[in-house]
Amino acid sequence: MAHVFGEVHMSAETVSAERVESTRKSAARIQAVILQRLAGVTQERAAACMGVSASTVSRAITDDLERICQIVAAVGLQTAPADSMVMSKDEIRALERMACKYLQARIEADS
Repeated sequence: MAHVFGEVHMSAETVSAERVESTRKSAARIQAVILQRLAGVTQERAAACMGVSASTVSRAITDDLERICQIVAAVGLQTAPADSMVMSKDEIRALERMACKYLQARIEADS
């Protein structure tokens, strides 16, 4: 990876240094969320759910977690708890428009 005048060249694609930094920050947040969750769940429990040993999970965290989080961030994914409901920006905008129309209708009906 070569840095040239605010850009980073990787294979055939060029991305800005700002995009690289944004990906790095997102990856760090993802990693922090995973580590925080592992602290509550324990590596032993995660290992049992995966059908591997706790040492395998520990090794993966030590050797691979940072890079995996960078890949997850680079492809535009984020982490969310399993019981979360994730909505796209378009879905949020649609809900806001519906709420606005509903409230306008109520105001007009009350007038």
